[in-house]
Amino acid sequence: MFSMNQRFFHRTLGAMLGLGIVSGFSDALAFEDWPQFRGVNASSVSNDSKLPVEFGGESKSNIAWQTKLPGRSVGGAIVVGDQVITTSSSGMDQRRLHLISLNQQDGSIRWQQELVARGRPFCHPTSANAAPTPASDGKNVYAFYSSNDLACVDLEGNLVWYRSLSTDFPKAGNDVGMSSSPLVVDGVCIVQVECQGDSFAAGLSCEDGSVLWKRERPKQANWASPVAIQNPAKENMVVMQSRENLVALDPKSGKELWVMDMPCSTIPSAMAVDGRLLVPASGITALDLSSVGSSPSKLWDNNKLSANACSPLVVGSRVYTISRTVLACADIYSGELKWQARLTDAKSIWSSPVVANNLLYIFTEEGKCLVVRLGDEKGEVVATNDMGESVLGSPAISGNAMYVRGVSSLWKIAEK
Repeated sequence: MFSMNQRFFHRTLGAMLGLGIVSGFSDALAFEDWPQFRGVNASSVSNDSKLPVEFGGESKSNIAWQTKLPGRSVGGAIVVGDQVITTSSSGMDQRRLHLISLNQQDGSIRWQQELVARGRPFCHPTSANAAPTPASDGKNVYAFYSSNDLACVDLEGNLVWYRSLSTDFPKAGNDVGMSSSPLVVDGVCIVQVECQGDSFAAGLSCEDGSVLWKRERPKQANWASPVAIQNPAKENMVVMQSRENLVALDPKSGKELWVMDMPCSTIPSAMAVDGRLLVPASGITALDLSSVGSSPSKLWDNNKLSANACSPLVVGSRVYTISRTVLACADIYSGELKWQARLTDAKSIWSSPVVANNLLYIFTEEGKCLVVRLGDEKGEVVATNDMGESVLGSPAISGNAMYVRGVSSLWKIAEK
């Protein structure tokens, strides 16, 4: 468990982050945490981390540990302090919901919280009820499931509150399953649930789970996750994309701040960087967040930067996308395509990749990890590693280690 000083540090910093007042501090320190889907600022990048290029296989080289977990998961893990936290679902119809904390050092299970789904748990066999990646504000952990059950626990595994959103939205769900990950902003836990039935977005109080606001959403299947951005006054906003439009909401009230009529992709999620919002729409569409007005202005779009499942990421002045097995690189300022590379060792990629030390780590459904060295003129595959287990969730990076959630276990990859 955390020491008293560690708990105080993380709770204090978490509260400051929730208020949105330490963005510069969090960028510099990032408290070695990976607190949500795609990490700090949803960037998928850890510039200072150094990870092994080769790992796994029969020799299990550079595998610090592998811990088998109950049930199945296609979401990612998060890192909070010295804990690696992930979800699973098991049992009949995957109605048993697991929230599990592991020790970073040795992979031992520190605590486990188990609940029973009250909502609709059914999903495609390749997916799982444990599909969304959990999120943390440094004080608590918020675990959302495809069945629209939302649990909040503290960092010692004690249940703080639990809400089944299917009570108000009994028809929310589809046969493929839901996978939009929760987002924590300004003390509000925000979820986006869109399908052909009950579609909604909601903001719940991080303190007690009370519903602060609810909004109807387009009645079409959508798996993209909400994204936090800031306006020119450094006020937090939440962006949600759908087949119909792109909308920005006030995280505390759910009030619509602006809307753009642009059909967006429904699996990869947007990302914000350097005053720009990169939206999976018409390939990638770049919006100017520094403009003052009712909505951002368009900087460029490029339909050669399409992304069927993986969210885009940015390293330096380059934006990277993956469309099935094609990796594309473009200039972030102009949208000009710089190079493309076919990933011949990959068949199916659902996990959003991550970058460490200018190396791109791409995990496949078949259980391989392609390591690509990123260059201005080309991308070079320098290693293909065999995990021996299907990976559909995005990895987490902390220090010089990467935590990979396979469908049935969690791995720590680090130089030995």
